[in-house]
Amino acid sequence: MGGSEQADRGSRQRITGPAHPTAAHQRSAGRRAVLAAHWYRNNREFYEAAGERARQARSEIRVTYTRRYPPTQYTTPASAAYFKAILDWAGEDSDDERSVRRIIGVPERDGRPDADMFAWARQHYDDTRHILTYEASVLRWTATADGLNMALIDDSVVFLAFSGGPRQKLNGLSIEDPTFMTYFAAYFDQLWAALTPLGTYLGDMEQNTGGTAA
Repeated sequence: MGGSEQADRGSRQRITGPAHPTAAHQRSAGRRAVLAAHWYRNNREFYEAAGERARQARSEIRVTYTRRYPPTQYTTPASAAYFKAILDWAGEDSDDERSVRRIIGVPERDGRPDADMFAWARQHYDDTRHILTYEASVLRWTATADGLNMALIDDSVVFLAFSGGPRQKLNGLSIEDPTFMTYFAAYFDQLWAALTPLGTYLGDMEQNTGGTAA
């Protein structure tokens, strides 16, 4: 995303400390960073920018998807192009050591997964199981709301997505800062280490629930 091109898709604003810092803020001034955030007002702006960065990735993409509805129920071409871009990047013939890891939050009620999300997850597994550079694990999600979702591209840029309410509503931001990235990367890796691979989850749920969902 070049500066002028991205400016067309989302507005940029600096995030700084308070206008009138206290003594404590002044003592920590040496550790203060000025972060430039790109704000995305809607689904299209967010997914266009995130998809473009995914296509430019060098070695690693880490993403989460914790929403009440599967990706197939969102209507913008930009969102479909984003999901395709990540799988295309993972599946490219390349000598690079590339990796995509996706955390999928599957909504559950009384121990049974949401039918639409479970059907999508099963199809997604069938579509991606042959991509050796792509892995997905499952977060069993019991909240009746979307989670905060992220896309971490290489070690450089963090995309954060905020959704909920109307099904198609989504906005977000991106920040390029190495320290900011390390916080979210550590959080992602902590979640990843505790989760069940998608294929194992599907097998367990089909055995435990007889293949039925909520």
